[in-house]
Amino acid sequence: MKRKESEAIVGYSVLEKFEDCYQYNENACFIADSQSSAGAFLIYGHGDANDCRIDEVTFDDIMHDYGGSCGEYAMESEAFARFKRIAALNAVTFTSEIYDGDATLFVVQIDGVQIVDDDE
Repeated sequence: MKRKESEAIVGYSVLEKFEDCYQYNENACFIADSQSSAGAFLIYGHGDANDCRIDEVTFDDIMHDYGGSCGEYAMESEAFARFKRIAALNAVTFTSEIYDGDATLFVVQIDGVQIVDDDE
């Protein structure tokens, strides 16, 4: 099924190339508002900038469980606003909560995500 605005950029994530793993906020794959915010998260996450890259994250990426976080993402507020708008267009449901009292970061559990099977 083709989703509306599936290729719209929701945010940005940091991939640690050596580990072939996206940076997480606890158990949730982190989605930053902007490339510069992702860069700040890279520094905060103690990643090696030479071994990392910042990837654009689309709505379709999220719905296909990029990062392998079983549909749970930590989104900065602007990324979350973009996600909510596109989710509404596609009748995608989710639950969200503010992370640890920080109103700029939301932990979002999305229904209907195609979970990646590590055994494939």
